[in-house]
Amino acid sequence: MSKQQKATQIDQAKRFLKMHDDEIRKKFAVEGSAIGYKIKDGKYTDTVALIFYVKKKKTKEELLAEGISPIPEKMEGIPTDVVVMSKGFQPR
Repeated sequence: MSKQQKATQIDQAKRFLKMHDDEIRKKFAVEGSAIGYKIKDGKYTDTVALIFYVKKKKTKEELLAEGISPIPEKMEGIPTDVVVMSKGFQPR
């Protein structure tokens, strides 16, 4: 992927978060959000993603039982990643 394509993806993700951050925090009960690279199998990928921070990862069933929507794999075509922040916010 070219630098221009990544820059376009980052800009798209920034616009999305700017417009939807408050509603996302409420609907999905996340502690915070950011833009970064998706982690797969414990390693960073080159995929730009919307990063959502939670205190604890829960199963889809646990979330639904609490009346919370699970975070989808993509939002407006942008991949998502859920990160546990058990010790508070830390640099990735």
